[in-house]
Amino acid sequence: MKLFDFKIEKFNTYKILRLKFFGISFRTKLHNKIDVNIADKNLQDFLYSSDDKDFVKITDKPYDNCNDIKPIAFYLPQFHTIPLNNRYIERGFTEWTNVTKTQPQFFGHYQPHLPIDVGFYDLSTDKVMYRQIELAKMYGIYGFCFHYYWFSGGKRLLETPIFNYLNNKELDFPFALCWANESWAKQWDGGNKEVMMEQKFSYDDCDRFFYDILPFLRDERYIKIKNKPLLIIYNPKLFKDEETTFLVKRLRRLAEENGLGDLYIMGAKVFGNKDSTVYGMDASVEFYPNEHQDLKEVDLTGKIINKKFMSRVFDMNDAIRNKKFMPEVEYPLYKTVFPYWDNSPRKAFKGGWVFQSTPELYKEWLTDVIYWTKKNHSKDEQFFFINAWNEWAEGAHLEPDRKFGYAFLQATKEVLSETGKIKL
Repeated sequence: MKLFDFKIEKFNTYKILRLKFFGISFRTKLHNKIDVNIADKNLQDFLYSSDDKDFVKITDKPYDNCNDIKPIAFYLPQFHTIPLNNRYIERGFTEWTNVTKTQPQFFGHYQPHLPIDVGFYDLSTDKVMYRQIELAKMYGIYGFCFHYYWFSGGKRLLETPIFNYLNNKELDFPFALCWANESWAKQWDGGNKEVMMEQKFSYDDCDRFFYDILPFLRDERYIKIKNKPLLIIYNPKLFKDEETTFLVKRLRRLAEENGLGDLYIMGAKVFGNKDSTVYGMDASVEFYPNEHQDLKEVDLTGKIINKKFMSRVFDMNDAIRNKKFMPEVEYPLYKTVFPYWDNSPRKAFKGGWVFQSTPELYKEWLTDVIYWTKKNHSKDEQFFFINAWNEWAEGAHLEPDRKFGYAFLQATKEVLSETGKIKL
C-alpha cells in the first residue's frame, strides 16, 4: 500500500494540491509561481521514491552492550497539558498540537512526523516510560537527560513526568537533568514570543535550585561522570558572567556539604557560549543544530508549496560528508548528534531550520563522533549526546515514526556494535 498519494487540480487562477500522507488528507493552495508540470514531477520523484522502502522494522537482536561509549538522549517532557499553556496558548496544548497540524511546505519536505510503537502518548502518567526504556535499551541508549524547567523563586513547569520517573524505581534506566534555564515564552506556534514565565537570576535561587534537584542527584540511577552527578545548564549566557560563575561555585559547595562530593557541570554551546570552563564548569556540550556554521543551503527554487514558508533548509549531505559538525576545539567538549531536524512546525513557517537527514547520513556522523570521543575522552568520560529522544515538533526523535520506522535506532545500535572493539 502506498504511504503517500497526491493530486493537482487546475483552476482558472490557481492550483490546488491534494496530498494524502499515511492515510491523512491535506489540501493546500499552490504557490502561483510553481509550474504545474514541474510540481507534478517533483511530487512523483518525492512521493514514490520515498515510499515504504525507507521503513525499518523493529530489531530481533537487542544491543549486546559491547562498547564503552555511552550515548545519552535528551528527553522532552512537554507531552501533557499544563495550566500555563492552557491559559496562554490554547486549552489542551501539548507538543503533539504542533506535530499534527503540520503540512509539507516544499516538494520533498517530509512532514508530518507521526509516531508508531509509542504512539501519541500522555506523560502525565509514567505508563509509556516503560516502553520508552525498553526501546532505548534494545538499541544501546545509555540514559535520558530530561529538560528540567525551573524558574525564579522555585517555580516549575512540565515537572510531572520527571517526578513520576524519580518516584518509580521500576523505571530502571540512568538519567540526568539539563536545567532549561530560559524564560517560558509563547513561541511554540510562531507567536509573538510573549513571556509567560520569566527567568531571572537571584543569589538566593542558587540554594533553592540545588535543594530542589537534590533528590534527583541522590538517586541511584542518576548519571555520574568521574563519580560526580552530571548537571547541564542549557544557557550559561542568560545570566551575567559573574552570576553564572557564582552559581557554579555555590552548587559545588552545596554538593560537598550534602555528601555528594562534587558535581560534573556542563554548559551547552548555545547563543555564543563556547568554553564553559570560564564559569568554573567542567566542560561544554554541543547542542546541535545550535551554533552551526558555514552550512550549505538547499536551493528550493520552484519547489515551495506555501509562499509563507521562510525557514532555512540546509544540506545535510554536505554538512556530514565534509565534517562540518566536527570542528576541533581547545576546551573540554562532549559531542552531540541529531537524527533529523525540522522545527518549522513550531515556528509557523518563519525562522525555522530544516535538516532533512537519512539513517545513512546519521550513521556516518555518529561514527565520526564515536571515534572522536574515544580519542579525546578517558574511559570514565566516554559519553556523547543525541538530540533527541522525543523532540517530535522539531523532527528530532529516535522514537520510531511511520516513514523510517526504527531506522535511526537501528543505525545507533549498528554503529555502537561496529565500533565496540576499537581502542584509540
